[in-house]
Amino acid sequence: MNLKEQISELYADYGRYINKFRAFPLVYDGLKIVERRLLYSLFERAKDKFVKSAEVVGWVIGQYHPHGDQSAYGSLVSLVQNNFADSQGNWGNRAGISEDGAAAMRYTETKSKQYVLDMAFEYIKYVKMEALELQPEPLFLPTKLPFCLLGDTYCQGIGFGHRTMIPCYTATDLVKRLRWLLGYEKKEPIIRPITDCTYLSSDKDFQELLTTGKAKLEFRGVTEIDYAGKSVIVKSIPPSRSFMFLLNKLEKEIEINKTIAFSDESTDKTRVRFTSVKRGMSVETLAKKINANIVGSTTFECNMCNLDGEVVLVSVDDMLLNVYRNYEQIVKAVLTSNVKKIQDQIQELSLIAKIKIYLPKWLKSNPDELDVVINGLNQDTQIEIEKIKEIFDKYSLSRILRVKTDTDELKHQKEQIKTNLENLPQYVWNEKYNQYLVK
Repeated sequence: MNLKEQISELYADYGRYINKFRAFPLVYDGLKIVERRLLYSLFERAKDKFVKSAEVVGWVIGQYHPHGDQSAYGSLVSLVQNNFADSQGNWGNRAGISEDGAAAMRYTETKSKQYVLDMAFEYIKYVKMEALELQPEPLFLPTKLPFCLLGDTYCQGIGFGHRTMIPCYTATDLVKRLRWLLGYEKKEPIIRPITDCTYLSSDKDFQELLTTGKAKLEFRGVTEIDYAGKSVIVKSIPPSRSFMFLLNKLEKEIEINKTIAFSDESTDKTRVRFTSVKRGMSVETLAKKINANIVGSTTFECNMCNLDGEVVLVSVDDMLLNVYRNYEQIVKAVLTSNVKKIQDQIQELSLIAKIKIYLPKWLKSNPDELDVVINGLNQDTQIEIEKIKEIFDKYSLSRILRVKTDTDELKHQKEQIKTNLENLPQYVWNEKYNQYLVK
């Protein structure tokens, strides 16, 4: 291999690294790797109480993510703003003309959000762990829904040769769509991405996004005429536009002619007021000028990474199905494991029941000679000596004599779990997903 080929191959490897470890969410849970590591760090360090953000950032870059602390904190801020983590302190504001940044990480606090724990961490110990860069970490979170389709802001990323722009929906809408995909519903629901704007697109455009992962949607911002205040309030603008774009379009009348004034009244929601200071310009004319400049389109392209670092275009429907099937297999592994645990308990109690019959006799004649007691129990019960020793290691003698050995309830539990395994799709849907349809 010559130098040119070596450089080309190394550059391709670097590109795959950037795509997998920085730019694109994973098909199995819809998370970029730093987001997954942060949520896992919150699970480890801040599951039940608020901790300083600096502690979370320090933990994640020390254990899993050997990159810059400021970029890690920026991702944590994004998780908080998308309602994936609870918070205390000033976490910034994305509304209005200019975004207010979050306070420094030493001043803010965060912890796991309960609905994220319920959605993605119930079975975390059943996920394969692997040391990707530092300490072993979960390869994905066993989530019920893709994270990139949730939240309040669209998932974006630019990598080597690809870009991604993924819409977000309400959990209820996603589960309605999934219900139809799984055949539990006859009528197809055409769900729409979350927006604070008005859509100009048709159902055909929304369906194209759902089925192909790529579509162009058109938006119109929302305005309100305040006749009493003789002004126009802009409440939203399309995602492809910014307030600076709008101000630049109105620059001549704002900066030069000074016929339009504006003030930013935004707090947690956008509210920018424009007022005409030109005699003769009606509030309707002002609204027309503004509305003409708050129309825009966004092209969604749902590119994601697989575990090999390859970038693939994934439809919204396939995202839902991939995550659902993956979650279903995790639940299957959990139920199978529980059946084994209960069976082991039943067998152990059955052995204890046999031992209890003869234990008093051998203790009475040989109270200080445990080996003699064990050998005697082996002769009377035909239980292997090693198994008797295991029970004696686990239980004290007094507890063996007291423990209840009735296994009827355990057998009932085992049969119920086996029934759930035999009807796995229905169990997963009824027990894990139906809750999202309850408003």
